[in-house]
Amino acid sequence: MKASHCFALLGSLLLAQPFLKAATEERFDRRFTVPAAARLVVDVDFGAIEVVTNATSEVTVDVLRKVTASTEEKEKAFLAERPLTFDQEGATVTVKMNKPGKLSAPWGWTRFKTEALYRITVPADCEVALNTAGGHVYVTGIRNQVKASTRGGALRFTAVQGAIHGDTAGGSISVIDCVGEANIDTSGGTITVRGGSGSLKADTAGGSIRVTQFAGPVEVETSGGSITLEKIEGTIIGNTSGGSISAVLTGPPLPGKVELETSGGSVSVTVPGDLPFSLDAETSAGGVRSEVPVDVVGKAKRNRLVGPANGGGPTVHLRTSGGSIFVKKAAAAVR
Repeated sequence: MKASHCFALLGSLLLAQPFLKAATEERFDRRFTVPAAARLVVDVDFGAIEVVTNATSEVTVDVLRKVTASTEEKEKAFLAERPLTFDQEGATVTVKMNKPGKLSAPWGWTRFKTEALYRITVPADCEVALNTAGGHVYVTGIRNQVKASTRGGALRFTAVQGAIHGDTAGGSISVIDCVGEANIDTSGGTITVRGGSGSLKADTAGGSIRVTQFAGPVEVETSGGSITLEKIEGTIIGNTSGGSISAVLTGPPLPGKVELETSGGSVSVTVPGDLPFSLDAETSAGGVRSEVPVDVVGKAKRNRLVGPANGGGPTVHLRTSGGSIFVKKAAAAVR
């Protein structure tokens, strides 16, 4: 082995040595008795948050925090500069990490590995507002408004019955069997919505979007992925700058208008053969084809198809600048 390689390996081992030790841990266990229609607020600088429901009138909070640094002294000082507070004021329970301004100790080049998990149970009718700068947020079974934000993890909402406002800068979002208004946004991941009803607005700058079996209006947008929409019972608006769009429409009748646009891929729409709708499809870089007969309005063109199908109905508006458009007839159901 060359001398330079030996020195590089030795240097790596020396740098790793300070972290070959057990982390400093903190554990907290708190219980709060709350009236009906309580509210939970969590605001922490790192850690994952998981909220589920219970059948009591209590909010229970179990926390584990870990930090690893080069010395135990630095680990304890790091946690001491970020104390947790647990407060109750009326029906509101607050879990907060007091974030330091300027660190009192000269940490220099010291790095810290941090981990935390906040496991919380609440009555099902509790309103929830959650914020973490470093971890996932999972919420299950709440029958009230849920707000969740993280700068470094995924969001998952399951069986929530209430308005959802979810925002992450570094992870995926999933919404499963939820009922109510959902507004979700991510700058770095995929979005998956399955089942449920209400209304949906979803936006991602860095991934694909898939929505299936949703009852209600849907508006989705991505700057960096494909869009898949299946069996949406409501108006549909979908826009992507970086992928294809695939949609399976329900009916008859069609629940509402459909607007699908992409700048970077094809558009494929599957419809029942007897679905009444009005097609308005155009592409700048391909052709338009339909397996469902369309009564063409105006002059027929390879890249444009406009007219009613099966007598006409809500408009299906399809546009692409980077591919072809296909309208497919769904296979007949097997009886």
